Amino acid sequence: MLSIVFGLISLSLGFWGLVKYWWYMVDVLIAILPLLLIGGGAIALLAGIKNTGMQASFKVKNHEFREADPAPRKQDE
Repeated sequence: MLSIVFGLISLSLGFWGLVKYWWYMVDVLIAILPLLLIGGGAIALLAGIKNTGMQASFKVKNHEFREADPAPRKQDE
């Protein structure tokens, strides 16, 4: 019961702050948007590279390191 009361108080204070200080929230959203776009783009790029099946090869002390049997490529649905 106590957690419900504190939850309702927190929700009401949160909505009050959102309405009263709306322009501050807009400034924060405008500041965070480019960071979200960079992060989402990086994740999408890495996921796209992973789906192509490309693999990196590394040379370790005159020995070439590669996987013996590459994983099959996934087909786009």
